Amino acid sequence: MLAILILLVLAFIGLPTGIGERLNDPAFVQDEDACPGFQEKEFAQSGENFDALLDELRSNNCALWLQGGNYERTDGNASRWLDQGPNEFHATQSDVDSRPEVAVDSDLGMEVLEFDANHSALANYDSGPSQPEAGITDGDYLDINRNVDALGVSEDSGFIINAVVKVSSFDRGGTWTVGDPGEDGREFSMRTCGPYEFDGCKRAHFDSSNDPTGWWRGQHWGQTDIDFNSGDASTGEWLVLTHAYDGQTGEAFIRVNGQEVARDSIDLNLSANRNIQLGRWVRLDDDPHYYFDGRMAEVTVFDRTLTAAEVDTVEEYMSSEYGIPLDGPVN
Repeated sequence: MLAILILLVLAFIGLPTGIGERLNDPAFVQDEDACPGFQEKEFAQSGENFDALLDELRSNNCALWLQGGNYERTDGNASRWLDQGPNEFHATQSDVDSRPEVAVDSDLGMEVLEFDANHSALANYDSGPSQPEAGITDGDYLDINRNVDALGVSEDSGFIINAVVKVSSFDRGGTWTVGDPGEDGREFSMRTCGPYEFDGCKRAHFDSSNDPTGWWRGQHWGQTDIDFNSGDASTGEWLVLTHAYDGQTGEAFIRVNGQEVARDSIDLNLSANRNIQLGRWVRLDDDPHYYFDGRMAEVTVFDRTLTAAEVDTVEEYMSSEYGIPLDGPVN
């Protein structure tokens, strides 16, 4: 359709319509359904590459694109975060008490979502027979109302989440839950880590008297969990966070502000049995739930493996959009 429109326009203004001839001068093609960073591409200079260019744009369509400011709200809280991609997989919350607040962030100068969490019941919790009952923790979260299968994700397709987030407290929160914990390799989730004695996230040269903050866990249930640090001073700082699974190599990797901080091989086979959630990590149905304490400005999901250059493109878009330097973890 886009190619037809371009040909019609060129014919109307009297320019030659041969693909090789009309690409002698640089021009740009727009695809509103493409993921951020891929919406505008320069035409190739040869006719042979024209159709490939259009195919490239269409292959970069977002499985999900939640952009800051695009909310349906009630009394200052978001009932829906509207998907700007082609699928309309809006993130919703029907429970009034669990809706994140629409807040104007002073650092970004724009509206973002603020997720509050009550972790009081988890202060002395560790795995074991004395764990508290489900439901005694509470917080804000959104439900995509879709599982990974609906997003087009298969065992070897690859999967990547890019997000712009700010953590208010590193206290056993759940940034997103994808898949179904409890079965090997069927989860792809992101958690913030609390104190080591309660959470067990790995620390290099751990010293209980000097427990550093800024720790996260890429959770791949029953497979390799990837622990990494966004910097001791990252509390209250906006981050560009990338969590990816490469379906070609079988590796998961994580990047913070453009810098790779962790990579490991996993055997991922995502479950289609549970809806994707933002702001909450659900371990098992009969366990407490772990809510994210912080803010989100943007979330994108790709349902395929991205090249290194494409990952760079998405992160550069987010860096430019929100003014976040791509210089690696904070301090």
